Amino acid sequence: MSNATRSGDMTAFQRWEMASFGDNRPAQVEEVKAANAQVAARQRLEAEHAREAAKQEGFAAGYKEAYERGLKDGQETAYAETMEQVQLEILALQQMAQAFSEQLHSASQQMGNELMHLAMDMAQAMLKAKLDSDPTVILPIVEEAIAQLASVQQPAQILLHPDDVAMVKNQLGEALSEDGWRIVSDTNMERGGCKLVTQHNLVDASYSTRWKKLLDSMQISDYKTD
Repeated sequence: MSNATRSGDMTAFQRWEMASFGDNRPAQVEEVKAANAQVAARQRLEAEHAREAAKQEGFAAGYKEAYERGLKDGQETAYAETMEQVQLEILALQQMAQAFSEQLHSASQQMGNELMHLAMDMAQAMLKAKLDSDPTVILPIVEEAIAQLASVQQPAQILLHPDDVAMVKNQLGEALSEDGWRIVSDTNMERGGCKLVTQHNLVDASYSTRWKKLLDSMQISDYKTD
């Protein structure tokens, strides 16, 4: 039998035997293909994971930026609205304070005027009570009125309320007569006052006139005497 055996003449056993013990290339090729497929699949999976991670990271970063920007804008808007409200409240309080101050000032003035009027009423009442209880009060009033004249020019009259005539005559009558004065009872005169009438002079020392001078000296203009 010839040493050279054609492949076409080999039996099935001979072909298996040669492939099993002599030529292993087909098996290695399959292993390489399988390994390459696994690497490619793993690379595709890793790339997909990387893309998804990048996507998620970008979404998170964008969401965080948008959230922080929205939060900042919201805080700034809320602060501006709060400051505006505070300014409105301060303005309202200032207006209330101004109105209260004006009312207080007006009330203070009104109270001061009322107290002044009360004091004047009390003073008048005390003076009239003094005149009723002490008729001699008229004497210094007459003497002070006469002292305002440099000289007595005839005719010279002293006008008195009828209730004051007797006291003046009893206490000053003689001296007045020597100086040329004549005492005249006048019902138009108020008690506690007098008028001096000479040829060229008139001295008004009536109660009303002296009271008005007192008010003028105190700069009181809105008080009405009885």
